[in-house]
Amino acid sequence: MVAEASLLARECAARDQLKAAFPGQVVCPDDVEYEGEVCRSWLVTSRIPAVAYVCLNSAEEVAKAISIVRSTGSKFAIRSAGHNANPGFSSVGSSEAGVVLDLHGLNSKTLDKKTNIVRMGSGNIWSETFTWLEENGLSAIGAREGQVELSGFLLGGGQGAFPSLYGLGVDSVKNFEVVLADGTIVNANTETYLDLYLVLKGGGSNFGIVTAVSLQAYPLIKAQYTINMYDPSDYENVLDAFAKVQESMERDPKIGMFINTRRDFIAVGLFYADWPVEFLRAFDPMVKLTSLLCAAVPTSNGSFSTLNEILREWAYEIQDMKHAYVTMTTKISHELYEKGHRIWKEVVEQLPHTVDLHWSIQPLTREAVRAGENRGGNILGMEKVPQSCWIFVCDWRQNQDDEAVRNALDIVLQRVEKAAVDGKLLLNLRFPTYSGASQNVLTSFGAENVKKLHEAASRYDPERVFQELQNGGFLLRDI
Repeated sequence: MVAEASLLARECAARDQLKAAFPGQVVCPDDVEYEGEVCRSWLVTSRIPAVAYVCLNSAEEVAKAISIVRSTGSKFAIRSAGHNANPGFSSVGSSEAGVVLDLHGLNSKTLDKKTNIVRMGSGNIWSETFTWLEENGLSAIGAREGQVELSGFLLGGGQGAFPSLYGLGVDSVKNFEVVLADGTIVNANTETYLDLYLVLKGGGSNFGIVTAVSLQAYPLIKAQYTINMYDPSDYENVLDAFAKVQESMERDPKIGMFINTRRDFIAVGLFYADWPVEFLRAFDPMVKLTSLLCAAVPTSNGSFSTLNEILREWAYEIQDMKHAYVTMTTKISHELYEKGHRIWKEVVEQLPHTVDLHWSIQPLTREAVRAGENRGGNILGMEKVPQSCWIFVCDWRQNQDDEAVRNALDIVLQRVEKAAVDGKLLLNLRFPTYSGASQNVLTSFGAENVKKLHEAASRYDPERVFQELQNGGFLLRDI
């Protein structure tokens, strides 16, 4: 009780000092805007009420806010769009236990037309970023889902629709503007704070608060896309065809794709970074399947912004669901895909229909890893082999299903991982943006990279503010 009272006193002190420092920018439980701030997080699982929401608009304001948090010893969380489904990552851990530093006001965008480097505040979301860039004849490597914010996507590596072209999203970052724990604002790049620059390329929120990024933009990338729906009873042929097209990605960097398997259908997205007149022959294994039910999205020519909108409508047709996920990474193997599907099917048959357990694969190519290395590398420790990021996802509404969801995700991941180990197909990487809260993400980057993470955290946060006071995330304190 004494510890709880002490924590409450620190949080109340932080709230009062923040209100004094930022008049009109702090929302508390008694304010009429409070419920809107709680629900502004994109996912239900992140809508945990805080003692205060602090709406910040500049790096200087972020510096002042983190200094108040540090001096009071209050728990805190960092939120831009609140798109992370893991409870406590972009929210407090329990009701009114800590303050949320909200960055959505950091939404500036500027373009250097000589270099095509864009400087963007961390509060921007990708749908607006793509539209703005396309008005200038440019594209950037960003999220497939438009409501995802810049900083969360990039700090977790960031896998876009065409990873073979320019690598991961974070591989195109030229500079991070970062507020350190002591309130200092620094720029991390290849010339200054190089060690910090490297660990921020996938290492999350262990070192400071990123308030802006400078990102290399590229000439406008065209996108041709379709999403086909298949009869799930033909899963063996569908998964075999998917693996064949996935292997074609190693020969053609313009190919992108995904698969999403559910009770009633298997959806496959086929993307190409151009507008070919004839349908790509590499897609023939998928297109010629007799189990094709329909094209949920007919073949269309567009850009990242139109693809973004299509995927948003397709993925978020049902709103206000709880959401949880776990991930693993393997080499390509249609045999493993089939074993994984059968394991998933056994697990999903034990769940009530109020719980939607589904699984996806997002492919990563050898060229995607090489493209990242050519741009200075990142901290993820990716192996230079063709690979598949598996994501097992649950969507549900009822609190009474929470335990069943946790158990189902644990079981399906353990069993499919074992099948991958038995087949000598499992890779170390747990991709941060796909990982569940209980997964040990940072250790999957490899011992050498973990050492770099620890060294940078000790150098730039010697008082361990981001380890001790930050509510959650894939943090070094947990390994």
